[in-house]
Amino acid sequence: MKIILDTNFIIYCTKKKIDYVEELNDLIIENFEIVISEQVLEELKKITEKKKQNLPLYKRKPKFKKTTGRDKEAALLALKIIDKKLKDKEIEKIKILGKNVDDALINLAKQDSKNIICTLDREMRKKLGRVILINSKGRLILTR
Repeated sequence: MKIILDTNFIIYCTKKKIDYVEELNDLIIENFEIVISEQVLEELKKITEKKKQNLPLYKRKPKFKKTTGRDKEAALLALKIIDKKLKDKEIEKIKILGKNVDDALINLAKQDSKNIICTLDREMRKKLGRVILINSKGRLILTR
């Protein structure tokens, strides 16, 4: 079984200081490996490189509406944490194919019915049904 990490999940966990590896160990009973795709790492790097916009949210272009200074800081910290977890072999880096990051992650999840994506993305949740997300108390939960 593979637990697949999505960008928004990682950033949220970093902002809220949630140790997702420990939480996943508490949540999942079966043997599993946590994987992160190269595309997700690239997304995190892109977020760290975005410049702060001095425009109000309603005037920004759609792809920049949700990126904030906190996201940039969280992405930087997340990259450091992931680098350490990769070295400690807590997370495995993989390469997957797809039109975009979300499609690639969905394809990987559908390769095996036991694979689960950790995401906060509503569109992905609708397509997959079974995902790991974070509830209002900051706990990871597995949806059915």
